[in-house]
Amino acid sequence: MVLSGLACNNVLPVRVGELLRAGWLSREAPMSGGRALGSVALDRACDVATLTLFLVIGLQAVASTEWLVRLAIGALIAVAVIALALIGARLYTARRARDRRGRSRVRRLIRDTVEMLAEPVGRRRIAVWMGLSIATWTLGTVAAILVGRSIGIEFTPTEGVFVASTLSLGVAIPSSPGYVGTYQWLGVASLGLLDVPLEEALAFTILMQASWYIPTTLAGGAILGIRALRRNQARAT
Repeated sequence: MVLSGLACNNVLPVRVGELLRAGWLSREAPMSGGRALGSVALDRACDVATLTLFLVIGLQAVASTEWLVRLAIGALIAVAVIALALIGARLYTARRARDRRGRSRVRRLIRDTVEMLAEPVGRRRIAVWMGLSIATWTLGTVAAILVGRSIGIEFTPTEGVFVASTLSLGVAIPSSPGYVGTYQWLGVASLGLLDVPLEEALAFTILMQASWYIPTTLAGGAILGIRALRRNQARAT
């Protein structure tokens, strides 16, 4: 589901893959569509929180600039909005009793999503979620360092954290399919702060994007195709 969702994000606009992943999860788990959507939202919230932490760490490697300040402020605002949304969901469900009678499908979806976000998860589960997210994005940092090394750019660990978090946070908002254009601008701009020449910065950005775009698109597309074939075969029998 994750790979297929990523593949859809790579070729479709406005991060449609996240909504598709929620739909697949609701069928496979199974669970209501609202709970599946809430689960995906919590997954993305962990990513935003982790990348914001990484960006704060990575900022120690570069001098401040206007676009970078805006990115950092935007990331902090996103974390604050996530926290307020979770608190709001908890307060809403505590004050309003659940009543499915007469509710439309959309209202049930919203209510199920809010209830999913309002459920207490405990410190231990949060620690596990954040630990897994940190491990995942640490691998992304390692990938950035290795891609840079392959074309002669040597990043320190802090610089690698800065570049990886900037690229990932910058494309977190809905944009063009595969984040084409946005990704390249962020890569060139962030490496420019590290005094990397334009040509090398652009080469790094293209290679870095290819390192995740090609495998996720091919693997996710293959999984989607196999699942579709199996479903058609099941219907035929």
